[in-house]
Amino acid sequence: MGLKKKAAILVAGAGIAGCAAAQELQSHGLDYLLLEKNVEPGGLTRSINIGEAHFDYSGHFMHLDHCASPAAIPYANQSDEDWQLINRKSTVYVNGALIPAPFQYNLYYLPKAIREQCIESFHKRPKIERCQSFKEYLLSGFGQAICDYFLFPYNEKLMACSLDDLSVDSVKRFFPLPERQKIENGYAQEGANLKTGYNRSFWYPKTQGIGLLSKGLSKGLKALQTCCPIEKVDLAQECAFTPLGKIRYEKMLTSLPLKEFCAVSSDLSLHTLASCLKHTRVFCLNVLVRGPAPKSFGDTHWIYIPDKGIPFYRLGVYSHISAKMNPPGHTTLYLEAAFSDNATPPAMDDLIKEIFFSLERLGWAKRANCRVICANWIDCAYVYFDHDRQGTVNKILDILHTYNVYPIGRYGLWDYISMEDTILSSIETAKKVTGMCSNDDKME
Repeated sequence: MGLKKKAAILVAGAGIAGCAAAQELQSHGLDYLLLEKNVEPGGLTRSINIGEAHFDYSGHFMHLDHCASPAAIPYANQSDEDWQLINRKSTVYVNGALIPAPFQYNLYYLPKAIREQCIESFHKRPKIERCQSFKEYLLSGFGQAICDYFLFPYNEKLMACSLDDLSVDSVKRFFPLPERQKIENGYAQEGANLKTGYNRSFWYPKTQGIGLLSKGLSKGLKALQTCCPIEKVDLAQECAFTPLGKIRYEKMLTSLPLKEFCAVSSDLSLHTLASCLKHTRVFCLNVLVRGPAPKSFGDTHWIYIPDKGIPFYRLGVYSHISAKMNPPGHTTLYLEAAFSDNATPPAMDDLIKEIFFSLERLGWAKRANCRVICANWIDCAYVYFDHDRQGTVNKILDILHTYNVYPIGRYGLWDYISMEDTILSSIETAKKVTGMCSNDDKME
């Protein structure tokens, strides 16, 4: 069957946002078409399975605040028997050693001189009435030493920009307000804060990787077209142009990165506004290592690395998250390096060599034992909550809504939200669009 030439509702992008929205539309019998540029749905929430080795496109772990378990996620078609709830075990590489994360709540593990420096500067931290930037927020909350040893270098490395350029909107639930009692407990006795933080526990599949979630969300969708990227959108004429032909629509839900969607739209004012949106690009390297993980890792799930002399900001150990992610006698790792969207990153081969050199120098893996399974760029990874973001996004959304276009998901809304929030908010948007539809929009 060829590509539909007309749909009441066009859904752009079959990641978890687009699939969840399409499921909601389908449940109401509405005429929709879901387009995906890749050969399969799932977007970044896909897994790569090669023999007995399983990897994700990047480190993806599911934190649930609203749903009791994966089986309770609407339209996800999950069985709790296929998932495990894991208590987070993460560490920070500081001063040549691995200490429990969060750094700011586990000062006990630092060398005495550094610990005392962090404690003293915490008590002498500056009082800033109204913080103007993320950097001021961190400094006023934790003090100079904690910021200098971890919070400043790690977040600058993660976001690939100056923290002065980020607004306090960067905080949200992913970096909650500092808690004095936790800091004091953390430097007073061992193990006081090992289970603190928003992501102290997470869900992950027992086998196959996080792609299990996107497979469930895409199951049973009757109007999904893969290998069909949107190249241009004429907003006034309500037409989308693809390599497979032109598609007319009445309403559109888009999970494409907001900046990308604006760039392919016909409204030049959107081009201008979207040029103000900034983000990181992340290089994700998946590696199969012969032999066990180094003893220094313990059973750590992932490591935060603030040292700017090391190219990656995070290293994850899939083998410690799920025992069935790797063949016997091997360890599976992922490593992530971030660059700003306007920077020219190194060539992929050079970056891989630099990462392997660092792994060997740190004593974490020998190059001869490492095999690259997958290396990929995530062109839009973390959006910048800079000082202009909120105003710019609001203007873009106002314009798009006049054209009956409704962005959904983390990237469509140019936000930083969890997988659960992405799914639930996309369903809510689809419900609103459903309420706007007439009986003529029903599938025949």
